[in-house]
Amino acid sequence: MVKEIEEEVCIDLIGTLKQIKYAVDAEDAESLKELSNHTIHCSSIYLEKRALYIAMITYSLSRIIEKGPIKKANKKEFEDFTKNMKNKIENLINFLEERKFQKIDECIKKMFKDVSNFDKYFGKYIKDVLDFSRIQKGTKIYEHGLSLSSVAELIGISKWDLMEKVGETKEFDSPPEDIKERFQRLKKIIEGK
Repeated sequence: MVKEIEEEVCIDLIGTLKQIKYAVDAEDAESLKELSNHTIHCSSIYLEKRALYIAMITYSLSRIIEKGPIKKANKKEFEDFTKNMKNKIENLINFLEERKFQKIDECIKKMFKDVSNFDKYFGKYIKDVLDFSRIQKGTKIYEHGLSLSSVAELIGISKWDLMEKVGETKEFDSPPEDIKERFQRLKKIIEGK
């Protein structure tokens, strides 16, 4: 049986995906990064893998869109790719509204495949945009207080790969917040306060 998504998560993802589609259309890489981070908050609170996957895809899209010279050199492929991604985002919105969880999973898998296939145009600039995105988003989740093991399992990478990236940042030198403080802070962020 396919796991359902909590109602609050569905509502948040629908709104976020509408903004993601608009940002892809506007080729706004910075907004995509912010939306990816917002989706990470949702994922870390509810431990919802689909939200994490959407965050990783969104971050990957931001990395692709910000590579101006490459998208100019591959204009037709870039336009076809972004049109395809906007269609899939629209499909995801519809599947979430209709609570078709298996269709959501299938659509997310197709989006990962599309990003991976399109990445061939970026080979010399981005080693693997999805792996990079996965580790970046894992680091963001870790910042929210989940254990390293939990984050590694959630994003599907080894704890050692994640530790290497976390070790590069200085943000984790301070003692972690109390769990209640973290929860309240995340709640405020999600509610937009």
